[in-house]
Amino acid sequence: MALPIEINPDDIRIPHPKEIPGIISRKLREYKRVLSITRKPTMNEFQAVVKVTGLGMALIGLIGFSIFMFVQFIQRLA
Repeated sequence: MALPIEINPDDIRIPHPKEIPGIISRKLREYKRVLSITRKPTMNEFQAVVKVTGLGMALIGLIGFSIFMFVQFIQRLA
């Protein structure tokens, strides 16, 4: 049996409206930092990512199709 989640109201903190611009500017600095250290992938890196992604999608599709065919086969037997 799952126990109910107990929430302490003192743990929930909603930022004061005057703090929101500081939070936004801090996030924007983080985003700028991430963008500054990233770089455009080379063609070989891009092709490798496309191949791996395509193989993953095909594998997931094949697994789903196999499950579908198995269920259809079981329903015809019943």
